[in-house]
Formats: sequence, C-alpha cells, structure tokens
Amino acid sequence: MSLPKLLPNTSPSSFLKQRRLTVACFALGALSAVFCAAPSWAENAQQNVDVHQLHLPRSYFRYLPAMLDGARLMAADEHCVRFLSGDLNIDQSTPEQPVFRYQCRGADDLTYRWHVDGKSLEVIDATRPSGRISFAALTAEYEQQRELARQQAAERQAKIDQLQRQRQEVAEQKEAERLSQEQEQALRQEQARRQRLWQTCQVQLAAETSDMIERRWLTTTQPEPEVSDTGVRFSMDFDARDQHGVALKYRVYCDAGPEGETVTLSIHPRALAP
Repeated sequence: MSLPKLLPNTSPSSFLKQRRLTVACFALGALSAVFCAAPSWAENAQQNVDVHQLHLPRSYFRYLPAMLDGARLMAADEHCVRFLSGDLNIDQSTPEQPVFRYQCRGADDLTYRWHVDGKSLEVIDATRPSGRISFAALTAEYEQQRELARQQAAERQAKIDQLQRQRQEVAEQKEAERLSQEQEQALRQEQARRQRLWQTCQVQLAAETSDMIERRWLTTTQPEPEVSDTGVRFSMDFDARDQHGVALKYRVYCDAGPEGETVTLSIHPRALAP
C-alpha cells in the first residue's frame, strides 16, 4: 500500500493531520483496520470527541483506543459542556501505566482538567479514599447529590409550608379573638342599653299611671326582652282599680328601636293583650 493513496487532496494542515493518523495506523498494526476505516474518528466518535483533539507520543500509540474511550467518558460527563483536548501526563505516566489528561469546558465557561488512569479509565482524585473513582460511580454520585438536593428542597418547602400554616393559624386565631372581643363588647354595650331602656320604661310608666288608684306593680325586676329586627320590647304587668273600686289588670309594652334610647309605651288590659 503506497502512502499517496491514503492522502486526500487537502490543505497542508489537513495533510499533516491525515499523515499523523496514517502513521498511527501503521504503528498500531492489526488495529489499523479499525482506525483507518474512515478519514476521521469524528464521524463515528460519540459525545463530539474528535481524534485530532487527542495527542500521544509515538511510544504510547498503542494506548490510543483507550485514550479515545476515556475521552468519550469524559465528554459524556454531565459537567463537561464541551470537550477540548486530551493528552498524556508525562510526569505521571510510564510505558506500562499511562495517565491521560483531559480538558473540558464547564457550564460556567471555565476550563477544568481531569487525570484518568489509562488502563482502568478511572478518574484519579486524591480526595477519594481509594484515590480514584469510575465515571459510572461519578454518575451515580451526581444522581445521589441531586436526590439529596431534592429531598433537602422538599424538606425546606415542607418547613416553609408548615411555618405558613402556623402563621395562618395564628392570624386566624387573632382574628377570631378580635371578633370575639368585639362581640363581647357589643353585647355588654347592648346589655347596658337595655338596662337604661328598662329604667326609662319604668319612669315613663310611673308618670303615665300616676293618677290610677291602688296601682300595684307585678313586674318588679327587669324582664328578658323580646328581641326582633325591629328592636326590643319589654312586657310589664300591673294592677289598679278604677274610681268605682273595680280591679283592673294591665299589661304594658315598652318598645325601643334596634338602636337609640327612645321608648314607646302601650297599655292594654291583660285579657286583651296581644
């Protein structure tokens, strides 16, 4: 197979990229059928990872498939909005144990970098007890964090709802107390008004019956009034005699409106009283 047949008519930069890819294919030997099947892995790579974003020294070419797998895992991580590049961490790598270094751009538009074990494809993280964590475990951890956040949000909302209910109950209780106090005050005022009305009824009745003979009051204490929409009515009974000594039995109705202090008297024989 001659080299010119593998190179398309492209620009010098594309020519150099294709040449590096072709050299990598020859170096990989039996794996060349996989990586040379298309001009670029970008056509088949998942999560928008392009092989030209990956950089390996020639002596590490055999790890290129693993590096691509790690790049796809990195790009699939939910914090990686845009995969930028991948290369080899020379200081931490050995020919038997490569360490890949990937760069991504996050949702905050900042670039961050992760180191990945070239064989296990686990993220190297010194803050972990084992010093590393798999991408699958990271995904599960993200979901646990989201679930915890949902639970905390639900608990906060429940506390807010409970606080609002308590405030509403307190407000309703205060309003009920206020209404009760107003009703009690209105009742006391009405009772005081009825007492004044009763006294006025007695005074006016005494004045209107002052010329009757042997007048005797049968109602001596304030009776329970009849209350209606038109006002208040007190009923009082008394006896007397006419000028011939005939016994007279009377019932007096003392009426007052729903408000005010004015009373009206009406005297009827008890036998004919409505």
